[in-house]
Amino acid sequence: MFGGLIGYAVGHIKSGLPRWMYVFIIFGSCSIVMGVVTLLFLPDLPSTAKFLKEPERIIAVERVAANRQGVKNRHFKKYQAWQTLYDPKTWILFVMATGAQIPNSALTSFSSLIIKSFGVDTLGTQYLQIPGGAVQFLSLLAGGFICTRFPNTRCQIMTFANIVCIIGASMLVALPASNKWGRLVGLWLCYFQGLGFSMSLTIVSSNVAGYTKKQLTGAALFTGYCVGNIIGPQTFKDGEKPGYHSAYVA
Repeated sequence: MFGGLIGYAVGHIKSGLPRWMYVFIIFGSCSIVMGVVTLLFLPDLPSTAKFLKEPERIIAVERVAANRQGVKNRHFKKYQAWQTLYDPKTWILFVMATGAQIPNSALTSFSSLIIKSFGVDTLGTQYLQIPGGAVQFLSLLAGGFICTRFPNTRCQIMTFANIVCIIGASMLVALPASNKWGRLVGLWLCYFQGLGFSMSLTIVSSNVAGYTKKQLTGAALFTGYCVGNIIGPQTFKDGEKPGYHSAYVA
């Protein structure tokens, strides 16, 4: 949401550096500041959390031990590595992460191109991304609330979010070019993919026990994330612009 607003504001700059440089300076600076804040204030372990009192730290560590989740350590356990390889969840999460990130590259790197194909100017492509950000923001809040309020519903929420994303992409494929508003709403619905992917991250943290296995499963999921983001941009073919039919199908 704020990205669209900042992009719209940057679009009005008429002097100084090229406008695209301001985008990198603004967001790069925010990322650096948050990186430093995270490094300084985000604890690695319950036992090092400064905002917990000593008895609370003991309770937090014992709760992790009772869940058999594993406390951070540097000892590589070979049997857990083999468990990771043989566990179907590892490969299901890998495929899910790959699939979820194919549309992600379209929604992040190429959303301006998609919206521009609807016949709006460059500034319009910026403010028309704001509703998509709102959809993603609100869906994440709603999904987190539902899964907290109703235990064991994460897979159902994940499935729902992915189905909505598929429906949105289907609208982009099936609706005629003249139906610009319908296609725009379809694009905004694709932002539900963020909820589906976020739910898969929580499955790694909660449903995978053993520190070595958890780290390797997380690495497999992140590899799928990268593979999906590599595949996504390849579906945008110059010969298909401004329609980009293959990208919508993917």
